[in-house]
Amino acid sequence: MRALKNPWVKILLIIAVLLVLFLGSRFLNIDLSKVSEEEFKHWVETLGGWGPVIYVLVYVLRPLILFPAGVLSASAGVIWGPLVGFLYLQIAANISSTVEFLFARYLGRAVVEKHLKGKMHDLDEKIEKHGFLTVLLIRLIPNLPWDVQNLSLGLTKVSFKDYFIATLIGIMPGSFAFVFFGSSLIKALFDPRNLWMVAVGILIFIVLYKLQRKIRSATSKSNQ
Repeated sequence: MRALKNPWVKILLIIAVLLVLFLGSRFLNIDLSKVSEEEFKHWVETLGGWGPVIYVLVYVLRPLILFPAGVLSASAGVIWGPLVGFLYLQIAANISSTVEFLFARYLGRAVVEKHLKGKMHDLDEKIEKHGFLTVLLIRLIPNLPWDVQNLSLGLTKVSFKDYFIATLIGIMPGSFAFVFFGSSLIKALFDPRNLWMVAVGILIFIVLYKLQRKIRSATSKSNQ
């Protein structure tokens, strides 16, 4: 799992996905060059208002089918482009995080609270006191899967207000990176001359990874 945090491993995985898509389209005799980007946008428009609604519902129900959050996040960029896709992803991700947080808070918090003692109780109190910063750092430096973050925070004493606002702000950089990459990927599939956009998307992930490491390092030093 630690290897997946390395940006070069992520780049290799992305290249592998692109290669599979290319070979798969060739094997199935799918020629995307005959489909224009305008035609694809027209198809998206035919979804109307139900498109975003279905996307949000799928995102909220995604944990039930164990579908990767990152893939679904990138698909917003594929379907709606970087700007509108980012908006819909923010809505979907925040609703999803809220549902999971409240689920854990009202069904598991009381049980956890009865068994909190010693250092764990002190940690719980600190999380309540510094709730906004704690959640913000967790979102900016995601060391745990998305659903685990949401459920775990719901079991702590952090206030819902701190949780919601910190989540709203903290997931923005990662959301933009996924949406931009998804958007650049579909553009490259329609026109190989847009491969430079995929390279920019990869660069954004690398920069985000470097920033996360710096934030993690600064946080560790401040806690010493």
